Amino acid sequence: MRHRSTLLLLIASSLMLSSGFPDRAAASNPGSLDSKTVAENRDLDQQLLKAHERKDAEMLLSLFSKRDDIFFIAPNGTLNKGPSGLRHSYNQFFAGLEWIRGEIKDVSYLPTENGVVAVGTVVFHRKPNGHPPEDRTVIWTDFRVKEGGKWVYLFRHAHWPLEPAK
Repeated sequence: MRHRSTLLLLIASSLMLSSGFPDRAAASNPGSLDSKTVAENRDLDQQLLKAHERKDAEMLLSLFSKRDDIFFIAPNGTLNKGPSGLRHSYNQFFAGLEWIRGEIKDVSYLPTENGVVAVGTVVFHRKPNGHPPEDRTVIWTDFRVKEGGKWVYLFRHAHWPLEPAK
């Protein structure tokens, strides 16, 4: 499983590099994206949280590119390819929850030649069916492109951070 995750991370990194990352700006320069682009990307993230809160897989899919080669790597390491793969993954995930609410703790947006790479941390407050409420921290990276005048996800990779050694 560890080899598979490493391979997927290499593939995602290669995609970003082939897209020009980081061709124009260093991550330490937060002013490299104009305020409109930052606001639009923050809105995209908020829409993703709304889709989670509503447990609405179709709303969530509407935030992704219409391309067939989109993908999502779930926090458990599962690779979900294409719109039908993402739909199935999110429908299964939402079916296992009574409720969920996300709170973004931090996010950075890095411009590329063809889009924006985001990296962030979100805490999901959730109640799995038949279990007590819990908080799950997720660290994510994704690549966004503009299609039809709006920002959409091309891919998203989320994972649970390792537990600190006890």
